[in-house]
Amino acid sequence: MAQLIDYELITINETYLSLLLKWRNSDHIRAHMYSDHRITMEEHRNWYSKVQTDDTVMVKVCCYQGCPIGVVNINDINRKHERCYWGFYIGDVNAPKGSGTMMGILALDFIFKELKIRKLCAEVIDFNEKSFHYHKKLGFVPEGRFRNHITKNGNEVDVIPMALFADRWEEAKNNLLSRHSSS
Repeated sequence: MAQLIDYELITINETYLSLLLKWRNSDHIRAHMYSDHRITMEEHRNWYSKVQTDDTVMVKVCCYQGCPIGVVNINDINRKHERCYWGFYIGDVNAPKGSGTMMGILALDFIFKELKIRKLCAEVIDFNEKSFHYHKKLGFVPEGRFRNHITKNGNEVDVIPMALFADRWEEAKNNLLSRHSSS
């Protein structure tokens, strides 16, 4: 069973670029992202350059016992309103069961405690029920529906905006950890 102590978040660096591009282009990741085209190395390097220079974006690699397994993308960081968005994925299909939860806990602790964010926003593609339930498990609540918000595979798709507030995170985290330790 996954234990929080076995996981850490590391700031992205060039060492991870090839692996992240492989993950971003994998079918199981692309199917659930806004952009579903195959990303070229040039596009990927441009993205990485932006991450390095844009103070409204942070990317963390999640490692399990020192091995990279996933990514957390924190973006649209707004210090004035203490708000940001996030995205994430487990890229390693062999990551231990529970890795997504552990990555989420680490990321949310970082976002709320270190970045001092008050409201974390997420956008979940309508058909991604797994992500919707994952967000609810972490304590997020839906805030409406963006109808026909994006186009995926030639179809207009709804997006569900969700949010988690800092003042609700500790309770949600304690519930998660108690459920996790009893399973």
